[in-house]
Amino acid sequence: MYAGRCDRVIEFENVSFSYEGQEHGGLHGISLKIADGECVLFCGRSGCGKTTVTRLVNGLIPQFYQGELQGRVLVDGQEISNLPMYQIAAKVGSVFQNPRTQFFNVDTDSEIAFGIENEARPVKELEERVEQTTKDLHIEKLRNRNIFELSGGEKQKIAFASVYAMNPEIYLLDEPSSNLDMEKQSLCGGPLLMSTHSGSACEGGGYS
Repeated sequence: MYAGRCDRVIEFENVSFSYEGQEHGGLHGISLKIADGECVLFCGRSGCGKTTVTRLVNGLIPQFYQGELQGRVLVDGQEISNLPMYQIAAKVGSVFQNPRTQFFNVDTDSEIAFGIENEARPVKELEERVEQTTKDLHIEKLRNRNIFELSGGEKQKIAFASVYAMNPEIYLLDEPSSNLDMEKQSLCGGPLLMSTHSGSACEGGGYS
């Protein structure tokens, strides 16, 4: 265990996964431990398994993507494959490579509030959380906008804001755009996992 850290970690214990009917994108014998507060970048060519790692942490594997899974993936000591999605979603926030695939509304304020609204929070708290989120992320100018009129980078910011508003313990960013800068990374607090084709996110200038 990590000295001086709390026990909130992600653990892969000899994990292998192969997609049903596919030869690429799987994992073989992966073991790792990610401590609270760490930022971890998975970098590599297309099909090397970066997105598969994120799907194992957020429960999309095995609940939505079928295949053969061996080993264990744990968050806070709990095996992800045994948890219902609503419990995983309370711990793990995901921003997908194409943010349009995770939008449920046509205006930005409703999208940012969507996750916390599903937790049946009072209206006043929803309004306060949306306001605080946009302030923290410096995206006040994107409030009350039509999502389909936003640029690709602006869509990515709204997708991140909707996750940030829920205050998850863990953030997963799959191919984050350069518009999500290192300042936003510092606001995450918990473990942050990123997958990308290039390593420029490690250089401090921004995500690639």
